Amino acid sequence: MSESKPTRQQALELLRRYNRSESLLKHACAVEAVMRHFARKRGQDQEQWGIIGLIHDLDYEQFPEQHCAKTQEILTAEGWPGDWIRAVVSHGWGICTDVEPVSDL
Repeated sequence: MSESKPTRQQALELLRRYNRSESLLKHACAVEAVMRHFARKRGQDQEQWGIIGLIHDLDYEQFPEQHCAKTQEILTAEGWPGDWIRAVVSHGWGICTDVEPVSDL
């Protein structure tokens, strides 16, 4: 994928490649639903917000000590758009990353 918008199916396949824990997969789907809700309320792109919610803890099961950093590395290698990567990584701002959020997303 060369920096194109990923589909939900692509995001889910990537998530499952790095996560086996049923509780983490359920958490990802719950965050996806919440993100879609808030996107709808704010008149934003529900698909984008949902996919970012789905993938937000991509690296957590395999790389908990490198949470967010490994996600950035993985998504960059997968060709995800830079603004999508920033949105995902910035959810750990001040905790495990210095990437500050720059939008409501």
